[in-house]
Amino acid sequence: MARHRSPGTRHAPPPAPSYEQQSEQGDRARGARTPAHHTTVLVAVAMAAVIAVIGSMLSFAGALGPPSQEGVNLASRDLAVLPTADPPLPELPTPEPEPTTEAPPTSAPPTEEKKDDEEGKKEEGLGAAVARAVRFPAELIDPSKWYLTLPSGSEGKPDTVETNDLATYASKWFQLNDSKDGVVFTANAGGATTVNSHYPRSELREMINGEKASWDGRSGTHTMELEEAITKTPANKPDVISAQIHGGDDDIMQIHLSGTRLTVKYADGDKDVELDPSYKLGERFRVKIQSAEGRVKVWFNGALKADLPIFGAESYFKAGAYVNSNPSKGADPSDVGQVVIYDLKITHTA
Repeated sequence: MARHRSPGTRHAPPPAPSYEQQSEQGDRARGARTPAHHTTVLVAVAMAAVIAVIGSMLSFAGALGPPSQEGVNLASRDLAVLPTADPPLPELPTPEPEPTTEAPPTSAPPTEEKKDDEEGKKEEGLGAAVARAVRFPAELIDPSKWYLTLPSGSEGKPDTVETNDLATYASKWFQLNDSKDGVVFTANAGGATTVNSHYPRSELREMINGEKASWDGRSGTHTMELEEAITKTPANKPDVISAQIHGGDDDIMQIHLSGTRLTVKYADGDKDVELDPSYKLGERFRVKIQSAEGRVKVWFNGALKADLPIFGAESYFKAGAYVNSNPSKGADPSDVGQVVIYDLKITHTA
């Protein structure tokens, strides 16, 4: 038989808690575990902060230099006492110089002497470039192309230096200047002369292949270029010839100084062309003498000064100091004429 409860005896279910009661119960439940939960979170945050600090310190130390050989133990308890490097000082910008109204210093303009010296160094030829190595005068010329006549010896028979001996010859008549960049030719007014002359000389005579040169001014081109300075003349009749073309019997033309007048003389000395009306002893100059097609041209310091209808059938070049003075002209026998040759070159073309 089924059991039957009367409605009066059934217990009603307890009423559901209200929203406010549920919220209060949830808060109490959460509050029971709040301390432990908060502690865990704080520890995690602290550890993250420590790791971040350590990482920053290691990065900073790496920027300062290589790590130490011992390394860094992240688990070490000594991390808290690791020495920290001082941060680098920031580089200060270099201050810009204050503007000034003062003009920058300028070097003094070169003097004329300095200009001349600089130009002299630029000149082509042997000159100062080989001065330190020079021992004998002929090293500044080509001794194979010359022989030398001296003012020493006897009348009509002056001393000569042949081509083979010229390379190592030196005397008071033929020597190097003090700076060893020029050959000094000296002849005294009372010196010995050749058979066909009344005047002494210290002078080179052109040679070709060991024989006396003899070429025709109507055939080929024959050129002598030299840089020289006339440095002394006799007191009485101060005449010196520093270069010339000579023919079979007499001179064809000459570079001639008489007093202060430097000229090209020709026609046996009866005619001349002026090169410098006021030459000063010691002044260096360049002269180019060319014989071709029956004419002679002369350039002085690069400028064409003479173009003469003259030639020689048995010609040759000469250069040095040919003194046109002697005791019969009132000169003291010891008076000298002197020429310094710095550069000397001869060329012949057919």
